[in-house]
Amino acid sequence: MKTFLLLFTLLIGIDSFSQKCEKTIDPFTNESIASFEWRQRGFRNLYFESSKGLIYFQFRAGEMGNFEYTIPKDSEVLIKLENGEVIKLLTSDDVRSSSSTTSTGGGNVVFSTYYVKAFVSQKHLEQMAKFRITDLRYPDLNGGVKQYDNKELRNKFEKFLMEGAQCMMNNK
Repeated sequence: MKTFLLLFTLLIGIDSFSQKCEKTIDPFTNESIASFEWRQRGFRNLYFESSKGLIYFQFRAGEMGNFEYTIPKDSEVLIKLENGEVIKLLTSDDVRSSSSTTSTGGGNVVFSTYYVKAFVSQKHLEQMAKFRITDLRYPDLNGGVKQYDNKELRNKFEKFLMEGAQCMMNNK
């Protein structure tokens, strides 16, 4: 029984924190599609995809509380690299938040989650694959901006941003 529990815990842990870089073929168009996905606790946190000559990346963001807000298309996403270069991207679609409730020992907590999606040029992708990302600034659900600095990115998904860009470069 102990062996089963240990194996079950290990398998859940692998699935909970997994990343995947793959190249597939669209069965209808025979087009090659490269993708990178990082999932944490069953949620897609970061995703890159290259298809039809376009590269985009998408990341999950959230706020505590119930927000009904739409971030407009062409909102600014700024990425600062360790070499000092600042990459300016624009959101590719309107972004709507969705709320969910999580039970904790002391009650319920409401979160609003949204997925920010932006197209990335080949030049910017090369830079993101070569240099660590030190700062990330993107629209929040209050009509302002949210920013992660170097320490916060290191604790969140700095490594996976670079790995995703490298995956796209290696699977052109």
